[in-house]
Amino acid sequence: MDASELLWKQYQQNVDLYKFYMDLTIKFNVFFYAVTGAIISFALTEHNGNELIRYSLLLPLVMSLCFSGFFVYGGVLMRVLRQETFSIRDTLKLQAAPDVGVLSVLLYLFAFVYLLIAIGCGILLCKL
Repeated sequence: MDASELLWKQYQQNVDLYKFYMDLTIKFNVFFYAVTGAIISFALTEHNGNELIRYSLLLPLVMSLCFSGFFVYGGVLMRVLRQETFSIRDTLKLQAAPDVGVLSVLLYLFAFVYLLIAIGCGILLCKL
């Protein structure tokens, strides 16, 4: 296998990885919002007279913090994938390459939203 063939395979792998990460990001968000929405709805409607129900907000709070950290980490790693993909593009003399920087922006945006949700869950936990 010559160097050009190897670069093409690496380029294809990077593009496939980008698609996989984008899909995984969407799935994480769908899961998170489904679980968080259900728990917050339950806690807000059923908290009357039962102090223990407010502790159900700990799960979305912890998930928010964990996912936020995970997404920031993923956003940092996307820089490496972007640089490598563009380097391969230049070596192969291609005119365009998928800009995985879009995924980095999404990851940072979602991380920020997760932090806001964690703050909101913390406030609800204290107020209920």
